[in-house]
Amino acid sequence: MSRSHAFLAAAAAAWLAVSSVVAGGWAAAQVGKSVWDGVYSDDQAARGKKVYVESCASCHQEGLQGADLAPPLKGADFVLKWSGFSVQDIFTTVANTMPADSPGKLAPQENADVLAYVMQVNKFPAGRDELKPDAALLKAIAIGPKP
Repeated sequence: MSRSHAFLAAAAAAWLAVSSVVAGGWAAAQVGKSVWDGVYSDDQAARGKKVYVESCASCHQEGLQGADLAPPLKGADFVLKWSGFSVQDIFTTVANTMPADSPGKLAPQENADVLAYVMQVNKFPAGRDELKPDAALLKAIAIGPKP
């Protein structure tokens, strides 16, 4: 390879590396909050617990530990599974596939309340405001391990 080709290849590689960092930084900036920023309220989590017990616990168990085909909804494995996703991603999954015997049965606010309860059980801190079933707002909340 000639010197000019080697230089061009190195320059292109550097440009790609910088571009991916800048793009990644831009994407990260679009996610303005994380589950560690208090994105639900304790009152909402209490409502969510009631819905969870009525509609989810028969499969995922009362302690959210999961069973048979129902995965656990708490613990390090749960957080790791959803790390890098937004709350909107999990909200959409729940809204479209749960409860398993009647997908889509719960109202959007009930799904948000259940997610608030799941966050509480996973020891994500509560805040003053409730988690709203608004796609744009939920998409801006990142899921991940404690920073």
